[in-house]
This record gives sequence, structure tokens and C-alpha cells, in this order.
Amino acid sequence: MPWATTSHVTTYTGLNATAAQVEQAQAIVEIFADTTEDASDAGNISSKNLRLLKLAVAYEAAWITQHPDVFTNIDLTQVQQDGVVATMQHNNALVLAPMAKRCIDRLSWRRTRSQRIGPMAGSRGGVPRRMNATNAVADDNDPRWQPLDTGGGC
Repeated sequence: MPWATTSHVTTYTGLNATAAQVEQAQAIVEIFADTTEDASDAGNISSKNLRLLKLAVAYEAAWITQHPDVFTNIDLTQVQQDGVVATMQHNNALVLAPMAKRCIDRLSWRRTRSQRIGPMAGSRGGVPRRMNATNAVADDNDPRWQPLDTGGGC
């Protein structure tokens, strides 16, 4: 069962979509979101992410109703005709609905994360207590220093 239904499409977009169009939208969203319906059925996706996926499928289904050539158009980044130039906002602008893209970009596994590495146990501010922070030569004489490879490898 897709993340969205035909009634979700109508509720969120005001457009009507068929069940087949919702299934097509589901397939496209799965490609760009890098997850599947099976992962959500197994309980591996949070409720916030499921809501974003539902919205993405609804927006994509509405997009498909207005762009029936979504599966047959060609990839391009710019169109120029009669002195008018149109540039696509992103590589998949002819396939992925703008609002669906925004939902997919907000999925927790698609966002950037900062990673903080805390201080080592028994240290002050990341520098071990007995380590000389101002003299690298003295650090080589620290009795706690050990070679990384003791197994005789390369």
C-alpha cells in the first residue's frame, strides 16, 4: 500500500489522481527518497518521516496528472526558444515535483548532521592530562604511546 492515497492527493493538492498515478508517484518517491514501502511496513521509519513521504507521494501524484510525459521526457538542464531561456532548478526538475522534492529533502536521513566528538576519558578539553600540548617531541616520550600495528602487518 502506498504512503498516500487518492484522497490524500485531493486533500493536499486539490487535484484528483487515479490509484495508478499514486502508485507511479510512489515509485518515483522511493527512488529519490532512497527507501521503500517495506521499510515503513517494518516500522523502520519515524512518524515524521512517514508524513513527509505521504506528502511527497501526494504532490508527485498531482504533478503526474499535470505532466503526463513525466516518464517519456528527455533529460535536459536548459531550454531556449525564440529568445526565451528556461533553466531547471535541479537535475530532476522534469521528473520530481517541486513540493515532493522539498519533502524528500527534509527526511531525516537526507539532512546533514553535525558530529561532535567528546573528550577522551581522563582528559581535559580533548588533551590527555599527561600529554604536553606545546611540545610534540615530548609527546613521543609519553609512556602511554604504543605502535598502532602490533600484528606484524604491512
